[in-house]
Amino acid sequence: MCANLFITPPDAARDDSRFWLHGGSLTQDTRRIAPRHHHARGQILGLASGVMVFRTNRACWSVGPGQVLWLPPDLPHEARSHGAMAGWTLYLHPCRCTNLPDTPFLAEGTPLLNAQAERLAQTTQEGTTSLVTTRLAESFWDEWIALPRRLSGLPIPSDPRLRRVTDHLEMAPGDRRSQSEWAALAGMSLRSFVRHFRADTGAGFAVWLQKRRMIDAQQRLARGERVTDVALAVGYESIGAFSASFRRSTGCRPSRFAVAQAVPPDDKRTSG
Repeated sequence: MCANLFITPPDAARDDSRFWLHGGSLTQDTRRIAPRHHHARGQILGLASGVMVFRTNRACWSVGPGQVLWLPPDLPHEARSHGAMAGWTLYLHPCRCTNLPDTPFLAEGTPLLNAQAERLAQTTQEGTTSLVTTRLAESFWDEWIALPRRLSGLPIPSDPRLRRVTDHLEMAPGDRRSQSEWAALAGMSLRSFVRHFRADTGAGFAVWLQKRRMIDAQQRLARGERVTDVALAVGYESIGAFSASFRRSTGCRPSRFAVAQAVPPDDKRTSG
């Protein structure tokens, strides 16, 4: 039996008498979308294979193999997976969340943290704990708190004029319009567009656009699309340029990333 992919069981989330941490395994063979929801507990989620994308009102996070995402309590978010995936999820009592950021962050998990989390996801799924589980949970906590929080999400602008551009690029990341043409779509001068975009998102438009395209590329590769097709779909005419950008963004080549999405046959189960 596996944990629900996206939504904390309400009784487990709100019962203060239960252990401060509980969770379960994440496994599935097909795509899945969860509409906007929130959890009463904080959530830590890590993937061994596959890709999941989480979206709040102000940012979007793409979680790939080896990465870990923090979602604070009561934060409305949407979630979707892209093809087969496997991983783990842990929910933290709010008392354990007070020293953690009130906004999500993405990090690279360590082998130790991932191994601890997988064991805790198994042993706490039914709500039973032991002295061994308690010690393991505290060891996991020490590793989790020390984890560098280096990776940020893709910011989503609040200005509706800028949202016309970013919403379009979410649907068509391969659109190769010039920055002047994007400014015209927003109904702004180029100078105003550049200034407002940076002020609203904290990123220059060119940097934001590349990150948007890399998130889409990861999703497409996770769905099993060919690297050549993915490169063209996200706006690259050269496979070499796409591969270089993808490697700078993710740390690995597109072909290797695609292989990493495969869930080992023995690990394929249907979530319940």
